[in-house]
Parts: sequence; C-alpha cells; structure tokens
Amino acid sequence: MDMMPILPETEVEATAALHLGRLLFVFGRMDLNLDQAMLKACAAQDVAREIVRIERLSFEDKLREYEALVLARSTDDAQLLARWQRWFAAAHALHRLRSAFAHGRWGFQNMQQQIVHVSTLPGSPNQDEVRYTLTGFAARVAEVEDIAEEFFALTRPVR
Repeated sequence: MDMMPILPETEVEATAALHLGRLLFVFGRMDLNLDQAMLKACAAQDVAREIVRIERLSFEDKLREYEALVLARSTDDAQLLARWQRWFAAAHALHRLRSAFAHGRWGFQNMQQQIVHVSTLPGSPNQDEVRYTLTGFAARVAEVEDIAEEFFALTRPVR
C-alpha cells in the first residue's frame, strides 16, 4: 500500500487553505444561485421588493422557503420531485456543514496529515472535533461542489 508522503507543516496548511477556499467559493455561489432562483420564481412586478426581503433571510430560511415552493410545483412530475427531494436533503446537510465550519476553528496535525475542525470553546464539555485527512477533506469539498452543480442543473432553463 502506498503511503502519502508527510508534507511539511506549511504545505499541509497551504493545501488545507486551498480546500477551505474552494469551500467558501462554493458556499457563496450556492447562496447567490439560491437568491437568483427565488427571484426568478416571483412575479416581475415584485422583484424590487423581493430583493430587499430575500437579502434579509438567512441561508436556511431561503432554503426552506424555496423548498416549499419547488416541491409544491413539482408534484406532477415524480422523477423531478424525487430529484428535488434528494437535492434538498443534501442542501440541508450542506447548510449544517457550512454553519459548523463557520463557527469553529481549524488546526492541523502535520504528522498525521490531518485537518482538524473544532467547535465550541477549549475545555468545553460539549467540544466537537472532526478530523479529516487531506484526501478526505478534498473529497468532502468535491461533494459540496456536486450539490452546487446539481442545483444549477435543476434550475437551468430547458433549451
């Protein structure tokens, strides 16, 4: 079995930072695309008012609102409805991941080639620690990118 070479500490951090940056870009793109999908779903005369309203919503609130709208509109197409249901399940998991990542802190275990995400304060009895290998974290980021791509595919107009 091939072993991954132990990277110098700066390389582990640089690689982790690259993946975290990709993740931030995907989260931002998903938020914007969700905003645009919500605006597209509203009546043209309501767009200006809806922009202001949607800007005030959290990602979670936008996701729930859009979910109710889309699932109600997709009841006549079982295949499309199932696709949307799978996507919303993944998107809600993405939201939880986004929240955890935004509110925690990051560390690196160079010898183990791991990225460590810790939630809560040091010494807290409720501390939550998740460790990722560099490869595992890159795979997690790729999953998030797939969720974003599926949303684009679901909302893309049929040509």
